[in-house]
Amino acid sequence: IELMELKQNEELLDVASGAGRHALEMARRGFTQVTAIDLSDQLLGIGRRTAEALGLGVHFLKEDARHVHAREKYDAALLLGGGAFGLMESDKENQSVLDATFAALRPGGRLALSAMSLLYLIRHLKDLSGFDPQTNYLSSAERVQIEGDIVEELPVRERYYVFPGIKRDLEHVGFRNVIGFGVDSGRFSSRAITTDFPELLVYAVKPKTDK
Repeated sequence: IELMELKQNEELLDVASGAGRHALEMARRGFTQVTAIDLSDQLLGIGRRTAEALGLGVHFLKEDARHVHAREKYDAALLLGGGAFGLMESDKENQSVLDATFAALRPGGRLALSAMSLLYLIRHLKDLSGFDPQTNYLSSAERVQIEGDIVEELPVRERYYVFPGIKRDLEHVGFRNVIGFGVDSGRFSSRAITTDFPELLVYAVKPKTDK
């Protein structure tokens, strides 16, 4: 929040929100115009029920992160927790998520994005049998808590990044002022990128005028 200089009356977009963990937290902190988009009816339903139970005003919409309908509507966007970016089938589709998010932001809009760190993976993962060095994708299985005590094991194919690569991709879309940090999963901060942090947190801005 501090990094993005968010104001409580600004319009926020949580892209590929799942059940809305980040969107619900923003609403809990007093943000009044929060929209969460995802393709999963099941996860959107969980998010809506949670918001209702907690009395939180989050607007849940079924939308594809690669084709966000809004244009220049939002003041800030969150692409956090591996909801879409890095989980698409190809770099082209991951890039389309960035394109759509850029288009949905107003000029001057800010983006916070997280991605898996390739430096951490290479240093710490003992079994790299599921890793493809040609694409930087890792195939694995992950236990995911769906709702309550329900846990499912799902196949995951995720893209791993180094900061210069993400910076290049964001600048190609049109973002500027791109800054990267090293973070622990789900614990965002503004520390320097090292091989000890499993994720990257990236901040970027949509320019106010075309240059």
